[in-house]
Amino acid sequence: MAIVPFHIVDAFADRPFTGNPAAIIPNATGLSEQEMLQITDELSMEAGFILPPGTAGADIRLRFFTQRREAALSGHVALAAFASMADRGFYRVPPAGMKIKLETGVGILPVHLGLREDGRVQVTLDLPAPRFGEPVSAGELAAVLGVSSACLVYQGMGPQRVSCGFDQIVVPVCERDVIRGEFRDSEAIGRLTDLRGVGGLTLVCPHTYSDEADFHLRFFHPRVGAQEDLASGTSMGAAAAYLVHNKLVPVADEVAITTEQGHALGRPTLAQLRVDAPGGRVARVRLTGTGVVIMRGSFHFQRQVMQAEG
Repeated sequence: MAIVPFHIVDAFADRPFTGNPAAIIPNATGLSEQEMLQITDELSMEAGFILPPGTAGADIRLRFFTQRREAALSGHVALAAFASMADRGFYRVPPAGMKIKLETGVGILPVHLGLREDGRVQVTLDLPAPRFGEPVSAGELAAVLGVSSACLVYQGMGPQRVSCGFDQIVVPVCERDVIRGEFRDSEAIGRLTDLRGVGGLTLVCPHTYSDEADFHLRFFHPRVGAQEDLASGTSMGAAAAYLVHNKLVPVADEVAITTEQGHALGRPTLAQLRVDAPGGRVARVRLTGTGVVIMRGSFHFQRQVMQAEG
């Protein structure tokens, strides 16, 4: 009998039943890739599997799965994993904080664990170095989203391919009613992402619900995960990099941006990002958030039966 503990953690959350949930398997040693996919399917959410490092210089390894396949990186799952490990006492964070090297499918990423005034562990993840690709026609995006192309331009800048570990198209939206509208044609979005070879679309708008936020985001990735994501770390990182790269925010050597997401799905989130841009050139994006463990459980199964049925 195999017994596999798991946590469910709300990432980008200070209290239960908010933020973006992720399943974390704290000891995935011995699990096959097939079993990781089956566990992810059973829990019906993105999952992170914690493993010993396989690369020199790393302290710990994370594998990320959606219900369809393995992903190279998931920002909210990474935050959830460190919240889970801190909850279990695997990491005891001193007042000065601690640094960790995380092995992922996109390489080793620096992580900093700190303590907030309320004692909650705060996770800061360095995302992969931003890459900026080709501009994409606002008209092409407008046809897919069912809106006017005029509202997909902000301060003269239109959509552009950007990556912070996950290729996507960042789409500026200048109208409040548009960003808060319904985008029902997931098949059209999927056809466009297939055509462009990206994982999803990130919509970014200056009209926010919360006074704490600088920009409102929505992320659509129907071919990779859910139709719309509650809060995606790689989406946030790409949006922040795009805003600084295109000088849509006041540029400095370090730019702080707070994003909100998830309102259309009934689970609002806030996240903090810092963009290092010495001389106006974007070099690094750091994502900061917290997580709340809301469930502890375990899988019980006969391993040979599970593998045979897979």
